[in-house]
Amino acid sequence: MNSHCNRRAVLRGLGATLALPFLESYAWAAGGKTAAAAKAKAPVRFGCLLFANGVNPHQWWARGEGEAMELSPTLAPLAPFRRDITVLNELHVFNNTSGPHWPLFSNYLNGVQFQQSLVPRGGISIDQVIARHAGRETPVPSLVLGVEPAEHGLRGGVPSVYYGTVSWSSENTPIPPEIYPRAVFDRLFDTTSLLRDRSVLDAVLDRGRDLRRGLGSADQQKMDEFLQSVRDLEQRIERATKEERLEGWRPSLTEPNLERPPETPPQDVADHMRMMLDLLLLSWQMDKTRVATLIFNRDVSHMKFGFLDGVLNDQLHGISHHKENADKLASYQRINQFHVEQLAYLMKKMAAIDEGQGTTLLDNVMVLFGSNMFNGDSHDGRNLPLVLAGHGGGSIDGGRVLDFGEKPEERQRACNLHVALAQRMGLGIERFGDSVEALPGLGEFRAASV
Repeated sequence: MNSHCNRRAVLRGLGATLALPFLESYAWAAGGKTAAAAKAKAPVRFGCLLFANGVNPHQWWARGEGEAMELSPTLAPLAPFRRDITVLNELHVFNNTSGPHWPLFSNYLNGVQFQQSLVPRGGISIDQVIARHAGRETPVPSLVLGVEPAEHGLRGGVPSVYYGTVSWSSENTPIPPEIYPRAVFDRLFDTTSLLRDRSVLDAVLDRGRDLRRGLGSADQQKMDEFLQSVRDLEQRIERATKEERLEGWRPSLTEPNLERPPETPPQDVADHMRMMLDLLLLSWQMDKTRVATLIFNRDVSHMKFGFLDGVLNDQLHGISHHKENADKLASYQRINQFHVEQLAYLMKKMAAIDEGQGTTLLDNVMVLFGSNMFNGDSHDGRNLPLVLAGHGGGSIDGGRVLDFGEKPEERQRACNLHVALAQRMGLGIERFGDSVEALPGLGEFRAASV
């Protein structure tokens, strides 16, 4: 066979109608480690796991590198994955390092300095910026998940949603997290409603074009934006209802390995968290989406952790205001450790999923794990407790502690990290939010063509 032969040509030549799996042995068909090898490579996924109300500041630390890395009791569950984590110190959201709760939560992924207002007003978050790029390749652009629901109405003179989400699709559009596992499962796998919607969208597009002709220039621009959103939805329906992978990388699963969840969420907090993590993992493993955010608890959390040994049966928010009380600090640390255990659970699962070319799912993800403040007692947001898990398709070294405490203030901005992660997802951006550069030091990275 000649060197330009590909799998489509092989299938045509054989008169076959079956879609063969991608065979790495035939990477020579596109010139060895060139086009075919690139297509065979698993995509990079981005995730954010967030827990609210900070950490016990005395028990959040890491020292050293690789297998010799020392971890505090809080981070000890990550010991089996020392080489797969990067602990980040002294990053924060610029101009927003203390004060009331609400601006220290919703701006975690966008770096916007929120203003007190009666209607939501923030800025697009980095997960949604990435989703607009990576979401073109998947049926679902992104998942925004939660365990504790976002509230409605106002709290403290601002929209309550400020306390319950970190994902924003635009300045005025926060995305409340989905807390029902069944709803998440159906969004990933139930396409019957999408098929019904397709004919409705066709009618909407036709009517919208007719309406546009009678509008003024400003309203025409608004209508164009609306029609584009309808076209985007049509494309998503097309991807969701007709997936074709004739060549290149294939997901390790073609059918879900989880049963459809019950109609109501689990009453047990730990079970609920694990179920949402399992759904997130499944969405990545089947390449239903490449971007996911999971909020374990909202800010000013009412969640209780009395089911953990030695933990006070009080609300997390109250425990975080410990005033150096020994009992509260001990409970605070154990709750933090419980959240770290959820990351360790996910990493163990990802490390066991083979994605070809000698890589696992853990090699091909970037999971930003942490909280929106450091010491919850003082609402201290100057040193966000952050762990980056995974290797970003080989562009993140792992096994290190990166401390930016000696850097100038502008190089301590969390949005610098967001830029570096977005670039590793294939976006050609140099700035985001209040960033001044892409965060250095994560590992060797060659900018992807966009």
